[in-house]
Amino acid sequence: MRILHILDAAGVACIYSKYQRMQGHEARVIWNKDVADKYGIYDFYKDYLINVTYEKFAQTCLKESENVDVIHVHGYIDILFELRKKFLKQKKIILHYHGTDIRGLKKLELPHRSLISDTAIKLKMLYRKKIGQAKAQKLADAVCVSTPDLLPLVRNGIHIPIPIDTEHFSPKSNPDGELKEAFTINSEVTNIQRALDLCQKNQIKLEIEVIDRTKNPIIYAKIPDFIRRYKTYVDIRYVNDIVLENLSSTALQSLACGLRVLDHKLEFRRGLPKEHDAINVASQLSNVYSELGIC
Repeated sequence: MRILHILDAAGVACIYSKYQRMQGHEARVIWNKDVADKYGIYDFYKDYLINVTYEKFAQTCLKESENVDVIHVHGYIDILFELRKKFLKQKKIILHYHGTDIRGLKKLELPHRSLISDTAIKLKMLYRKKIGQAKAQKLADAVCVSTPDLLPLVRNGIHIPIPIDTEHFSPKSNPDGELKEAFTINSEVTNIQRALDLCQKNQIKLEIEVIDRTKNPIIYAKIPDFIRRYKTYVDIRYVNDIVLENLSSTALQSLACGLRVLDHKLEFRRGLPKEHDAINVASQLSNVYSELGIC
């Protein structure tokens, strides 16, 4: 099977391509190299990329799509319209949402986010709303979402669990010996103070170190070694004033590295759930493709 992924979200499409190749398929990701690789994800997975400039991006997508069996579009709905216009019903197209590309952000200007970041998110959402998410979903042969909370936002959505590259994230002994107690991530979309307040209110006696990746990004290649310096990851995320119930990518990576994770229910989890192992996610995607008649 020949699979083309268009754009990406936090390395998900790259991981798909890696493990789809392991299954014997041809799989690549078209990536806009003008986008800053803040975390070094696209350098790490460079062997799976077709790197093009923004100026040539749409043209390359249309050209590369000519010789593939399935086109897997990650949140970039405007290219979907171009693909349908060119290929009509000749190609199978998957539309895949990963978070803010469909959820949006109701509450901007959190203390740790910049005005530039907030403005970019707002413009992105207005643009997508103008184009029409509903129309884009109707044009797709299947609509997938990365987390269960996104299912109510789409029509007949298919939940595809977040894949974890278990070749990269795995348990190893900490070379420095002594482990730190716990950490959590302050991301661009979460309100971390509410999470800390919740822990304090419920007498969670952990010395939690807050890592602000918006200011001090950790390079993807070094994330496993960083994670293994701790015993616990605290995965309590408030987005749009609602606590997310699914495990985050960092939580799943931490579980894969042997840490325990404190979830939104203030319960500790251990062990990476099998459905998030990239091998199993790739198999689930193959089933989705097959149900669309793609061999």
